[in-house]
Amino acid sequence: MANLYEAVLKVLKEPQEIFDLIGDDVTRETRVFGFQVPKAEAIKMPRKCIVIRQSGSGGQNQSFVRFQKTLLDVLCYGETSYEAELLRLEVNRYLKDFRRRTSEGFLLHSFDLVNGPIPLPESQTEWPYVLETWRCLASET
Repeated sequence: MANLYEAVLKVLKEPQEIFDLIGDDVTRETRVFGFQVPKAEAIKMPRKCIVIRQSGSGGQNQSFVRFQKTLLDVLCYGETSYEAELLRLEVNRYLKDFRRRTSEGFLLHSFDLVNGPIPLPESQTEWPYVLETWRCLASET
């Protein structure tokens, strides 16, 4: 079954501009995670990374087409509030300019900013991050 989160995670790992901020040149991995920072990564925090999680249903069309508008919270972490904001600016630029394409069983049509940016510290750890909520328009392929 297609997974929208995997589709969004994959496209956020691809741009060179985002990799330059949160990529590892040795392993070629990019720190983009679903729902929360993994425990293995948490011991290295705070540092720049992106976390994607559901913000609400956003609604689904009641039709034969598997089409959805899903609200996603995009949390951009950084070593400082300023570093988190620099990452957010790059992610924001990428999502605003996003061109329709397929990823992980979805045709991702567009991303529209719904709310934010909101700079916040993580409630328990005080890691700085900036939150934006985006509406993802997608359909299963």
